[in-house]
Amino acid sequence: MVLMKNLKIMSMLLGGLLALGSLTACGGSDDDDEPEPTPTPTPTEKVLTSVKVDYTANVSQQLLDVATVNVRYVGENGQVVSEQMTSTTWTKSVTIPLPAKAGMNIQPTLKGNVAEGEYDLSADGQMAYIWLDQDGELLKAGGTESTRALNAQFYADGIGQYLGAISANCQVARAFANDYAVTDTTITWGGNAGEDSTQGTGISNDGATGDNR
Repeated sequence: MVLMKNLKIMSMLLGGLLALGSLTACGGSDDDDEPEPTPTPTPTEKVLTSVKVDYTANVSQQLLDVATVNVRYVGENGQVVSEQMTSTTWTKSVTIPLPAKAGMNIQPTLKGNVAEGEYDLSADGQMAYIWLDQDGELLKAGGTESTRALNAQFYADGIGQYLGAISANCQVARAFANDYAVTDTTITWGGNAGEDSTQGTGISNDGATGDNR
């Protein structure tokens, strides 16, 4: 009787072990329940789309005293815009889609009769640019184009000559292509450059630098 009882207990234990092994084999691994890893997105290709232009014009205070100074520049819509300088330094930033033209022109007009005396007059401009991608972010460094700088001391009767020289020389214009190429170009500023700049002076628009004595 004791033997039969022991055999029965052993049989029950053996059956339990077999059942446990069967459950383990059918359960599978925990790795089967984990989600597939999310693939890393491919970075968006950077594409050259536009050029950002920073314009700057500088003139002397005495030039502002004797003349109305307007800066004409190519704006974001590709059209020429005119703004009057109210201080000795003027700045403007625009972003123009490619292909594009950009440029600036400083145009002074004599306000009226100029009092006798000596005047320190100066004018110059710069156009700095960088290349942007489709997100408006820097894609490539650019450069700086400058107008001719005109600095001189003039007596009242020579100011008209100087204003004409500014209109003719203080300008810069460039064309920008989709392949980073930068070339010279012509921009119609609207009206003749230097129109009325020498009004009432009888002096030509020949260039003038240095002293006018």
